[in-house]
Amino acid sequence: MQLQRSHVSIVRSIRQVSLARDWIRARGGKALPNIASFEPNERAGDALDLSIFRIAVAGDTAVYVCLKAGDRVRAIHGEAMTGRALHDYLSPPMAEAATPIWNACVAMRLPVYSIIALNDPESRPVTIEQIYLPYSRSDAEPDFIVTSLHAWSTEGRFVSDGLMRVQGGAPTHWAVALDPAMTHMPKSAPVAGASVAAEDISWADDA
Repeated sequence: MQLQRSHVSIVRSIRQVSLARDWIRARGGKALPNIASFEPNERAGDALDLSIFRIAVAGDTAVYVCLKAGDRVRAIHGEAMTGRALHDYLSPPMAEAATPIWNACVAMRLPVYSIIALNDPESRPVTIEQIYLPYSRSDAEPDFIVTSLHAWSTEGRFVSDGLMRVQGGAPTHWAVALDPAMTHMPKSAPVAGASVAAEDISWADDA
């Protein structure tokens, strides 16, 4: 999947904007920032919403294995994540919908921002915003992806536990690549071949 490129201003979460700008600064003139440069902002409580994945290669396929996940991330997924691959803790439809976005992050060597709209168990509308940040050991090839997850609802409160354990088919995943070379935000963000208006759209180990 080759995603449309956008300016970082398309991101709505202030903390995710900060993470994206930190990634850009850490990259500098290199192909990718080194994972050693990444440090969660403890004062801002970032670690609760962060997870870090190792990129393992099996033949021609990239496998994303969770090394750490924050408490809010685990609660929303409703599954233990540490030591497990993406396909092991996401339902098959969700894994199928999410994997091309992860692969685009690796192939494009750029942060990716995605939006998923779904309903909680009490039928409240919930929007999940995620940012995927590729990091390297050697500043060249992607070896890790750091992700941040932010969930919110127009209803104010919502049930977060197991929110991503979607039954049946997966909701549509909107995604754009965040390109530091972009100087403005496009009017729309792509969604797997379609478009949606942008306006519509301490580390804790698993037990």
